Amino acid sequence: MRTVLFVSHTAELNGAELWLFETLKGLDRAKYAPILALPGPGIFEDAARAAEIETVRVPLVWWITERSGLWKGPAAGVLTRRHAERLAALAGEKKAALIFSNSAAVAAGALAANKAGLPHVWAVHEMLAGPLAHLFYWRGPGRLARFIVDHSCRVIVNSRACGAVFPPSDKIVLVYNGVKRKSYPPERLGDVRREYGFPEGAPVIGVVGKIYEGKGQADVIGAAALLAGEFPNLNVLIVGETRDKRYAARLRAMAAAAGLAGRVKFAGYRHDLTGQLKIMSVLAVASTIESFGRTAIDAMAAGTPVVAVPYGGLTEIIEDGLNGIMSSRPGPEGLAAAIRRILSDPSLARSFVENGYRTVETRFSLSAQIRGVEAVLDACAGSG
Repeated sequence: MRTVLFVSHTAELNGAELWLFETLKGLDRAKYAPILALPGPGIFEDAARAAEIETVRVPLVWWITERSGLWKGPAAGVLTRRHAERLAALAGEKKAALIFSNSAAVAAGALAANKAGLPHVWAVHEMLAGPLAHLFYWRGPGRLARFIVDHSCRVIVNSRACGAVFPPSDKIVLVYNGVKRKSYPPERLGDVRREYGFPEGAPVIGVVGKIYEGKGQADVIGAAALLAGEFPNLNVLIVGETRDKRYAARLRAMAAAAGLAGRVKFAGYRHDLTGQLKIMSVLAVASTIESFGRTAIDAMAAGTPVVAVPYGGLTEIIEDGLNGIMSSRPGPEGLAAAIRRILSDPSLARSFVENGYRTVETRFSLSAQIRGVEAVLDACAGSG
């Protein structure tokens, strides 16, 4: 059995962290003993401990930021080196055979592996270049991509769109996110609807993700405003913690201006995401920054039809007209047209549900995700 030190950039449980958590739970424990390094307390730590995964806390700093924070880059580099010293010492103490960094946001794991003479695997979940990028390295995306490749035995990307930033290399490995088909007690769905005041049978447009501009909640509210006259009982459910309070206030003002204030509900972060998905008539994925688009396959696994915008990894998930609808154009008008088709045609919606299940089972299964990561560990754990 080989010990692997996994480094998470946050102690939250959003898409990248869920990918890591589910991988850790599914790893073959006869071959690998995972240790999870987190930058502080949080729900990821609680969940990992409940799953009997060893956790440690290690200071970490992001070395890539939103564009407004690029001035912090040099200082972040200095702190990253200090934190790498701690990680290298921890790897030695735990007799780790490999260090695994989850997210391009932190580089301490790569530097620690170099210092300790250990192989390093880097799982990248972000768009790092081009118009969809929202995290930046102060020396530019080319230098960032080269550093990641040069300091890794393998680089896991979660979509071809995510991997496009990297120079051609045999080190780049595509491992799609995976999920399991999701069940939920039917008798409890009424309770979920009543929690938000949604009448039985009233259509619900859902959107899932942190509340900040790149996730597209404003476009979904705009689409609902366009559809409200056709569907008088239409509701909107926005699931996700608030990252940008000003943007959240603007969303509430938009809903009020459209006469939808009482029908646009903000659920915050929810552990029981399956119940929220199952009461949605359609999930609208309006994000313009997705390297993959996990919420799309979460919805498919829950039996919820999906509408998405043609950005990033979403184009690798949605087969337009087969397992969902790809909006013909970004913005509220394109989303409204796609949502209208689903709300107006129950047989079409049912076909998307069935084909969505098949999509998850054949292309985005959790077992395939775990096998993909284990193959990378098998390839790298014996190298130095």
